[in-house]
Amino acid sequence: MHLNTTPATSNSDAGARADDISLDKDILRSQIRPRRLTARSHRGEHGQQQVEELFTAHILEAVAQRVHSPGIIAAYLPTKSEPPIVEALTRLHKDGHRILVPVVRPGRKLAWVHWDPAVEHPLSPMGIPEPEGEEQDERAFVDADLRLIPALAFDAGGHRLGQGGGYYDRIIPLLSAQQLEEQSIGIVFSDEIYEAVPYDQWDAILPVILTEQGIYRTR
Repeated sequence: MHLNTTPATSNSDAGARADDISLDKDILRSQIRPRRLTARSHRGEHGQQQVEELFTAHILEAVAQRVHSPGIIAAYLPTKSEPPIVEALTRLHKDGHRILVPVVRPGRKLAWVHWDPAVEHPLSPMGIPEPEGEEQDERAFVDADLRLIPALAFDAGGHRLGQGGGYYDRIIPLLSAQQLEEQSIGIVFSDEIYEAVPYDQWDAILPVILTEQGIYRTR
């Protein structure tokens, strides 16, 4: 896969100050967010459907390779600008998988709730459906058979740039090396895998990333 070589790095691995790295991250976020919205607008309805079909096919294939019977999948419901994965989740639910999605709770924590595509859910302030029901803690994420993890960008080494809340940086370190390698997949668009992104030492690293072009394994 061709990597995005647009300069997007600080001296994260060379002793840069934490506030410099944070600023570099914010700059990159401020570039990616509007670009996602612009790209969606340019794709139009037909192009968006094609991208959704590609993500659906790749996600279904990835799940089939990793989960050999109906299992528990910790995923998320995307905003309009994020990779369109709802159809994939709907198909997985239809195939018998139990889909868990996060809801934001005080203290910058996530709770995990069962998602049913046939049920209409109230919207969060960001316009994302938030299922209601029994809430589970981070163990639900850790114990899932597969995890689909959102991001704004990754680099070739798997360093993850999130939205800035730190929610996933708190729970990804709870995973074992095997869970990261075999049962966790980062989700971004293909042009959001850079040669390098700014990162702190506590930022999560994922070995496997999925885009509309397929699976990318980090170095």
